[in-house]
Amino acid sequence: MKNYYYAILAGLLLSGCQVPKTDQTAAQALDKETSAISRTQQQLHQAGAINQKMQRFPQAIRSDAQRLDLDWQGDAVELLAQLAYQRGLTFAYSGVRLPLPLNVHARYLRFDDLLRQIEAQISWRATLRQQSNTLHLYFALPDKRGTVS
Repeated sequence: MKNYYYAILAGLLLSGCQVPKTDQTAAQALDKETSAISRTQQQLHQAGAINQKMQRFPQAIRSDAQRLDLDWQGDAVELLAQLAYQRGLTFAYSGVRLPLPLNVHARYLRFDDLLRQIEAQISWRATLRQQSNTLHLYFALPDKRGTVS
């Protein structure tokens, strides 16, 4: 009986030798470096240093039929001022300047169609008019109806 216990004990001790050891220090170092890299990427992204597309405007827009590629998320006044400059137009606006959020993703779109698309997004607060040498943005006047009783 005593030999039986020794055999079981020897079997248990030897079976423990067959289990491979995991290197805990390498795994811990890898986890630490991964979290440090992730933290650095988040800081760079929040600072706007990575994952930002450059806004590239064409050198000149020669006609209303010229095709444009444009991605823009921001204020419509800034985009319209830049487009008017590139087209050789004078940009002006009148009324109380309010924020006009604009989201444009245009591929191979004509300049005049781009202006129509912009006007469709901002028409709830402003009107866009193009004369021969001027691009003018008219901000809507606020309602002065008073109180409803």
